[in-house]
Amino acid sequence: MRFGRLGPGLLVFLVAVSLLTPSAVEAAPPRALATFSGTLNAGEITSPPLDWQLNQDISGFVFHYRITGGSQLNDVVYVTFTEANLVWPLLMGEGWEYCEDCSLEAGMYHIEVEADGNASGPITFDIGAYRVEQPPVDFVGQMPANSQVWFSDFGVRFPNAGTYELTLGVTSGSYDFFVDGEETPRATVTQTRELALDIVTPGIHLLEVYTEEPGDVTWSVQIKGPPKLEVRIVNTCPVLNPESGESVCVIGAEATPSDGSNASISYLWSTTASGSFNSTTSQWVEWTAPPGVASYTLTVNASAPGYLSDTDSLKVQVVPEFPSAALPFLIAAAMAVVLFTRRSRSRSAA
Repeated sequence: MRFGRLGPGLLVFLVAVSLLTPSAVEAAPPRALATFSGTLNAGEITSPPLDWQLNQDISGFVFHYRITGGSQLNDVVYVTFTEANLVWPLLMGEGWEYCEDCSLEAGMYHIEVEADGNASGPITFDIGAYRVEQPPVDFVGQMPANSQVWFSDFGVRFPNAGTYELTLGVTSGSYDFFVDGEETPRATVTQTRELALDIVTPGIHLLEVYTEEPGDVTWSVQIKGPPKLEVRIVNTCPVLNPESGESVCVIGAEATPSDGSNASISYLWSTTASGSFNSTTSQWVEWTAPPGVASYTLTVNASAPGYLSDTDSLKVQVVPEFPSAALPFLIAAAMAVVLFTRRSRSRSAA
């Protein structure tokens, strides 16, 4: 089409349509919930364990690892999420694993990373827990020749039914690509290729990269989609105690468009129960907790014209404080219990 033949009104209309119509954009990796890195000698374990302060309840996540420092059979690490009873053994190279049944409540978790005692030298690790994202999103990995883990899988949240365009990349080796645990692969990838994936049921679907025998397989999977917002709450709330005057939490959110543009972003805050916001539509807000003992979830939704919206949440604890006037009675009660216990023991001895 030659623009010189267009009337000025039509030209303005076409430009407006191109600006308002979202198009597929380059994908980005999932957002991290927590990441950790370090270097261990053979047989060494992280001490003290790594701390993960999870600020919201989650129903699942994607675990990622990148292990470097050696290519021998025993150049591996073992990762344990202690309180969650999760273990990832024999890790080498780079990969992902979808932890579907990993419902975790907000709180402190401890992570141990251990290098195999027969490792040929120091092992460097980069590990993390990542959100289950919606397109556009991409994943990369490597299965070295001596790896004992021959697959990577990852959950992706498809918001709508329809056809999604995937780019299956490979720079060395080959692999099979599976969807939702099917026995027959959707594609055998020996060179970079495109794949149209039909999603009938919206929701989380499992994508898997698998090789029969690693021979230094380096792969990538990119799921394309319209531009989206990625929002995160940028600070946390302390434990609140309304009875002692600590009832207000100041929190804010930050949203980033996946295509790097300056989108006009709107914020909307909500909570699971009572309590009040000074504003529900500002980027920074004050939330006032009600009295009593409870935990509350504060949620922010970010939206913009032409973008997929996104949400983030924060769990807040509200606890009471014993009134100062009651303290002498509590001390007296405790002393009475101790005295009664001693008398009971004396009578038993007699």
